Amino acid sequence: MSRQGSLLVFAAIEIVLLPVIVVGVILFSVNFVLRLRESRTSATAYDPFFARYILHAQNKRRDEANKQLLYALPTVSPLAVNLMLGPTLLAMRTTGVTTNMYDYPVYSSSSIWGAFGHRTRFFDDALRDHLGEAEQVVILGAGWDTRSYNLVKGTDAQAFEVDAPETQTQKRESLAAANIDASDVVFAAADFNEESWLDALERVGFDPSKPTFVLWEGVTYYLEAEAVEATLKTVAEQLAPGSAIAFDYPARHIVEGNTSLIYRMATLAARLIGEPWTFGISTEAPAREQLAKFLERNGLRLAEYEPVGEVEGGERPHGGLAVAVNE
Repeated sequence: MSRQGSLLVFAAIEIVLLPVIVVGVILFSVNFVLRLRESRTSATAYDPFFARYILHAQNKRRDEANKQLLYALPTVSPLAVNLMLGPTLLAMRTTGVTTNMYDYPVYSSSSIWGAFGHRTRFFDDALRDHLGEAEQVVILGAGWDTRSYNLVKGTDAQAFEVDAPETQTQKRESLAAANIDASDVVFAAADFNEESWLDALERVGFDPSKPTFVLWEGVTYYLEAEAVEATLKTVAEQLAPGSAIAFDYPARHIVEGNTSLIYRMATLAARLIGEPWTFGISTEAPAREQLAKFLERNGLRLAEYEPVGEVEGGERPHGGLAVAVNE
């Protein structure tokens, strides 16, 4: 089937099954909004979680723990998810049509909003690359991340997850309800406004003298610059030599509103749901050098970098993906 033919079939399936999608969206939204208020967890944590569910459902990135956890979370209605996403997944499987948001592996992305496939592949690769050296893996601000239960599980590295008490409590209850074996994972609850994440880890047996890989995905956007720099300096000054941290970040000009109407509307929406973007790094050319200097000021060396967003024709990247090491 030609590309044009595939697109026509995809559109036809979506149009025919649109009533099913609409019912699913309504059911999902009502349940989600009501339960989210009760749980006091982050709304934005669900974006990469759903993107990875779609990757799993397409057999592009298998993650059975993601599916099991999704169906066990009280904020999510399994029936609503199946109605809301089922027609699109059917259209994708039938035609092979997808976007890089829901593709894998992906090595570039046109925008931050479409970067879920890109950043998932980047962090998966970074974690795999460091598993042979790191004796400990810390998923900082873990949310609904399930890498502890597939990529880290079965290796010699000890997995730690750090998150706010409310989010971590809900995750642990949902892991148990989904019969996901979390016995190899050590959980550290931390109120990031009150204490150091390293102090919280040390209370549960984390050893800063051992080489550690820190995965910090989708978090810097919502922090003040001082908090971001404090975490980087902790890795540089208090973790063992050879430790590394992988993180993503938005461009400073997007956070400051000096960008397109679409981005201004999106950042406004983030403020309205109570999770505004507050941190960014300059992506003025050369963007890699801007990042390297920022990391050097905080005691780390840039080891890996991939831009997010268009970089052709003088366009500034919309953000970046990075791995920095403590030497």
